[in-house]
Amino acid sequence: MRALHWLVFLGAAIAVVAVELTDFFPKGSATRSALMNLHKSAGLSVLALMVLRLLARVSQPVPAPPPGGSRLMERAAGATHLLLYVLMLGMPVLGVLASAWRGRAVPFFGLEWTLPIAQNKALSDLAMDLHRTGATFVYIFVGLHAAAALWHQFVLKDRLLRRML
Repeated sequence: MRALHWLVFLGAAIAVVAVELTDFFPKGSATRSALMNLHKSAGLSVLALMVLRLLARVSQPVPAPPPGGSRLMERAAGATHLLLYVLMLGMPVLGVLASAWRGRAVPFFGLEWTLPIAQNKALSDLAMDLHRTGATFVYIFVGLHAAAALWHQFVLKDRLLRRML
C-alpha cells in the first residue's frame, strides 16, 4: 500500500505539473501537445494504480488509527480518504470521457487508445467542466491530507507519518 500511495502521488504530481505548464506554450505547439500527452498518460497511470490500490485495500484490513486520537479525527480521516479515492479514480475517467466524446484518442506513453463511443460535444464539455472542478477539489483534499500528516508528525507526535514512509 505504501508503494501504491507514493506512485499515485507521483503520477498525480506529474499530471498536475504537465497540465499547469501548458499555459506557457501556445495552442497547437509541439511542446504544449507533448505536455498534454504527458498529462493524459500520467492520469491513466493514476487510474491503473488506483484500481490496484482499491483491490489491495479491499483485500487487507485498514490499519488501526494511532492511539489517543479522537473519534472526530478518525471520521475526518475516513471521509478524506474516501474523497481522495473518488477523486483519484474519477478524474482520469472524466478526462478520458471528455477526450472520447470530443472524438479524440487518449494517449498513453506513445500509444493511442480510442473508445468506441459516439462524439458528443455537450457531454465532452460537461465531463471537462467536472474534470476541471475536480482538480480544485484534488488540490484542497491533497492539501488537507498532507496537513493532517504533518499535524500527526509534529504536533501529536504519534508516529503516524512513519507508516507511510
